[in-house]
Amino acid sequence: MIDKPQLTLPDYRVEYLPTIISIQNYEQLQQTVNDYANKFNNMVVTDATEKDAKNIRAELRKVSAALDSRRKEIKKDFNRPYNDFAEKVNVLRASLDKAIVPIDAGLKELEEQQRQARLAGVQDLIEEMALNYGVNSSEVEIDPTWLNKTISKKKIVDGIAGTMVSIKKAKDKLATDISTITKYAEVQSVDPAGWVDQLKQGQDVDYLMTAIDKQVERQAENQRQLEAKAAEEQTHQENKGNSIVDTNTGEVVSHKVALMITTTIPKMQLLKNFMDSNHIQYERVK
Repeated sequence: MIDKPQLTLPDYRVEYLPTIISIQNYEQLQQTVNDYANKFNNMVVTDATEKDAKNIRAELRKVSAALDSRRKEIKKDFNRPYNDFAEKVNVLRASLDKAIVPIDAGLKELEEQQRQARLAGVQDLIEEMALNYGVNSSEVEIDPTWLNKTISKKKIVDGIAGTMVSIKKAKDKLATDISTITKYAEVQSVDPAGWVDQLKQGQDVDYLMTAIDKQVERQAENQRQLEAKAAEEQTHQENKGNSIVDTNTGEVVSHKVALMITTTIPKMQLLKNFMDSNHIQYERVK
């Protein structure tokens, strides 16, 4: 324990007597100045009065400067006792600050150390509780209030638990939604990967299902248009050897190529879907 004797100041008193600043015979002085100034308020300056105007302006400025000069002298004398007083106070405060500044810095450093210790404790709690709630500790964002010096451990535990429950619910819902979208896309013969990515970015399941339906409709319409075009083109095409020739133009429009493809069944299905959608003729070789 640091010995901390009470600072006892000697009896002191700051004496302050409000200063009276007055101008004797002010009313007569004001009247004289006003009368003189008013006399020339509406003076018209011409070539004939230019010299007189300059002399009058010089006289007015001389009187104004003399008054302001006296004001500055009074202000300087008026401020001198206050400035002397302020300097003495600042000397006293500087002595106190020599002790205050390092103590303040030390307290701030200690407070940060304590905060880091509380942070480590909260992180340990999160690691300990994460397995029980089925979440990853890295998914838990630390609430700044959990690091408050006055917060109880129970409130921290309850806060972490509540956060983990919310994270687990969100993960479970996402897993369910992914399964729903994946199955729906597969039934529609659509690659689910892109739709699942949108789901992970926060898109709504119902919205994605509607979007899948619209895509399938567009593909079906494209398919119908392609089939109609292919049917029309076949009316003026004939087989010549391994090629198909347009009888209108004489252009070779397709060739027969034999390929042996080795891949997985899912990828083979994707290839089949692609060839079907693009009207590529194929046949299975036994």
